[in-house]
Amino acid sequence: VKRYVMKERKLMTVGKNSYVSLFKHHYSVPKEYVGRRMTILYDADTVEIYCGMNLVVTHDRCDIPYAYSWKKEHNLPGHYGPYDKDLEELFQRASEIDNIVLNYLREVERAMQYPPKAFRSCRGILTLEKKYGRDRLVAACACADQKLQYGYQALREVLELGEDADFLPDEDGKVQPDMTSPAPLTHKNIRGREYYRKDKQ
Repeated sequence: VKRYVMKERKLMTVGKNSYVSLFKHHYSVPKEYVGRRMTILYDADTVEIYCGMNLVVTHDRCDIPYAYSWKKEHNLPGHYGPYDKDLEELFQRASEIDNIVLNYLREVERAMQYPPKAFRSCRGILTLEKKYGRDRLVAACACADQKLQYGYQALREVLELGEDADFLPDEDGKVQPDMTSPAPLTHKNIRGREYYRKDKQ
C-alpha cells in the first residue's frame, strides 16, 4: 500500500525562458505554456506542474537555489546539448589566446551553472580582447581569478578600473609576481597588539 503524502500548492506564471520557480529553483515546462498560469503541487520528493486539471510535467524536487531542472523533451534553447558544443568552441578560442583565459572561462562556467548564461558571459569576455587587447585581457583574467570574481561584468570592471595593471608583462614579456604581502592598515583608531600589551602592563 502506497502511503498518502500531503502536497503543498502554489500558483506560478511561466516565465519567458519557459521555467517556473519554486524556492528559487527553476523547473522547465514546454515552450507552449510560456505566460500561462500554472499550479504547482509539491512535496519533499517531487514537483508536479499542472495547467488546469492537466498534468504537464513532473520533476524531482531540488532545493539548490538559482539552479535549473529541465527535461530534454522540452527542447528549450537553454538545454545542455548545443551549449556544451558552443562552450567548447569558446574554450578552444580561449586556449589560443592564453591558458589563463581558458581557465578563467572554465571557472565562469562552473560558477554560473546555467549553460545559456555561462555561454553569454564567456562570449562577452572574449569580445573584450577587441577593445582592450590580448595582453590586458589575459592580465584581467589573472586579476579577477585572484579576486575570485567570475563573469563578464566582473572582468569588464577590472579593465575599466585598470586593476589589471599589476598583472601586465614588463618589457621582457615577464609578469612580475607580487611577492610582498599588503602593508597593514595604519590609522589612529586602529589598535594593534602593542596597545593591548601596554594596557595590561
